[in-house]
Amino acid sequence: QGLEPPQTKQSPLPSRSNEAMAAFRRVAFVGLAACAGLAEGRAVLSPVTRVVELLTSLSKNIEMEAKTEEDLYETFVCWGKSMVSQKTASNAAASSRIDMLTTYLADLAAGRIELTSERSDLEKQIETVTGDMEVAAELRNKETAEFEDAKAEMQQAIYALASAIDVLGAATAAHKEGVLLTVHASVDADDAFASRQAQSQRLAAAAALGEKLLTKGDARFLSRLLTGEVPVTDWKKLNRKATFKMDYKARSFKIQNVLSKLQQTFQANLDEATKKETDAKALFDKLMTAKGDEKGSAQSALAVMEKEGGAKGMSKEDSQDEVASLTTQVNEDTKYIAEVQKTLDAKKGEWKSRTELRAGELAAISQAMAVLHSDDARDTFK
Repeated sequence: QGLEPPQTKQSPLPSRSNEAMAAFRRVAFVGLAACAGLAEGRAVLSPVTRVVELLTSLSKNIEMEAKTEEDLYETFVCWGKSMVSQKTASNAAASSRIDMLTTYLADLAAGRIELTSERSDLEKQIETVTGDMEVAAELRNKETAEFEDAKAEMQQAIYALASAIDVLGAATAAHKEGVLLTVHASVDADDAFASRQAQSQRLAAAAALGEKLLTKGDARFLSRLLTGEVPVTDWKKLNRKATFKMDYKARSFKIQNVLSKLQQTFQANLDEATKKETDAKALFDKLMTAKGDEKGSAQSALAVMEKEGGAKGMSKEDSQDEVASLTTQVNEDTKYIAEVQKTLDAKKGEWKSRTELRAGELAAISQAMAVLHSDDARDTFK
């Protein structure tokens, strides 16, 4: 509660100045009478002088005691005022702190204050994961579209090559003049319109591939064979020795072999692309599952806010304990201020009474000394 108040020294004094004066008069006259008997046979100081000296010494002692008591009283008053001022200031600071903590606790309970970055971290994590999932889905859709386009092109090439190989095989089976036109005509006669149209497209595609991959002569040969183009009749060449059948056969087998290898290559590429697409889809599904779990965990953590809740709980407990401690301090210091103020008021009253009593003592001594210096006293002790 602060320093102990300084102790004041009080000497017992009469309650009234008249009684003090009467007492000093009796003392003075008794002393004079005693000194008169001693002074008869010896050459010493006169009794009056001796008594006056005693009273003078007594007056000085009283004044010294008054000065000492005044110093003690002023020290006590200074201490008391200092304690009241200090405790009043500390109570004001504590009350302000209590108000601040009370507002803080209310804001904490209402969720207006967050002590950690957990919410922003989780929201950022959810945003990042969502963005990753969207980017991955967009990329997967793009890859799927590219695969479907490539797949369609490769399947079209494979079908076209298969049709071309079938036509070449049928055309060279009998090795007869005019068999190509016969086969081409038979196909047109036997198939329905839709089938003929589809086959015509496949053969045209095969002819286009032949132009890219075969020599110019072989490509032209294949194109005429597959599209049914009839060359201009050259009777001079037709009248020559018929060796073209062997050239036709060799060229046809050579082209069939190239187309067969090309078909196998397209099929292998299609199989490889299909496998890559299957693996990519499986990896994408696995990635999306992991990202979905991560997003779900972050969303669950955001709903619970465990770290933030723990931090709030600790802060709330500390703040409540501080409020309770400060409240107790304010109550106790308020009582202490009242006690110190009460003591100061009491000491002030005591000091006033004691000052009056001491003034009466000094007045009585002064009056006694005046009596001893009077003519009557001198005549009495002659």
